Amino acid sequence: MNVSGASCRIALATWLAIGAGACRQTRSESSMPPGSALDAAPNTTAVALQPPDDATPPSENEELANRARHLLEAIAADDPRLASDLLFPRDGWIATRDASDAGQEWDKHVATPFGRAVHKLSRRRAQFDAAEFVSLEVGASMQQQTPRRRAWKKPLWTVRGSRVTFIVEGRTRTLTIREMTAWRGHWYVTRLR
Repeated sequence: MNVSGASCRIALATWLAIGAGACRQTRSESSMPPGSALDAAPNTTAVALQPPDDATPPSENEELANRARHLLEAIAADDPRLASDLLFPRDGWIATRDASDAGQEWDKHVATPFGRAVHKLSRRRAQFDAAEFVSLEVGASMQQQTPRRRAWKKPLWTVRGSRVTFIVEGRTRTLTIREMTAWRGHWYVTRLR
């Protein structure tokens, strides 16, 4: 199977993760005539492309539930690093924000407030130590943000009022997440409290 130069340029962002092997032609592949069945088949050695930045993720899936479990664990342990997979990624923030120093903005407006909120919630340690995760319900009012100066550069989806439901000593409790933002087909917390 011959990987064209265009395919390599499209997958350039992920190409470095697996090395140059996806864009090299092997001896057996070079003997195949152009237009053969193998030439038309999808490239199985190339990394799957990321979904677009503004892709709308599903509101319920196992991957999101696992990341929400990590949030409860982070609160119980008073360690926001345990829920870093639920926090909007720094590289995503830099790629999608219109700011002179987007990395510093991420620290100031996303990471630091998230750490403070986890610490504040962990004061109710008895409640979260014995918490058994039930579900994460993504809020109902999904809204696509309009790109504008000093805000989002891309029309990402945000949702407010998502709820993590958990059980403590037989009683159902909820934790409301102030804002989640979709990026590349996944929901992430941008504001916890």
